[in-house]
Parts: sequence; structure tokens; C-alpha cells
Amino acid sequence: MEIWDEVVKEFNDELNKLRTGVCDGQSDDFPHYRQMVGHIYGIEWSRNKLTDIVKKRIYSDEEED
Repeated sequence: MEIWDEVVKEFNDELNKLRTGVCDGQSDDFPHYRQMVGHIYGIEWSRNKLTDIVKKRIYSDEEED
């Protein structure tokens, strides 16, 4: 497993924990719910950007060879 796969796996694990928490009603009040949803959004954004950057780098390296 490459380092990028490990990072994406960690992102996905944390997303699953947060989503489960939201679905199970673990938020105490609306501000806490918003914070949890904000974390989900931020982690998804980070995961997607990292994946895009890595794919671009890999494909640009392959084209140069």
C-alpha cells in the first residue's frame, strides 16, 4: 500500500466516524451538529484535492517517460 492510499484510508475512516456520529445523534445541539458537518465537508474537500493532485502528478510523470 502506498502512502497516498494510507492517507485516503485515514480520511475515509474519520469520515465514517463523523457520519455515524451525526446519524446516531451524537451532537448535543445545533452548533455541535454544524461543527461535525463542517468537519465532514473539510475532510472530504481535503481528500478530493489530495487525490486530484496525486493523480495529476502520477499521470504527468508517466507522460514524461
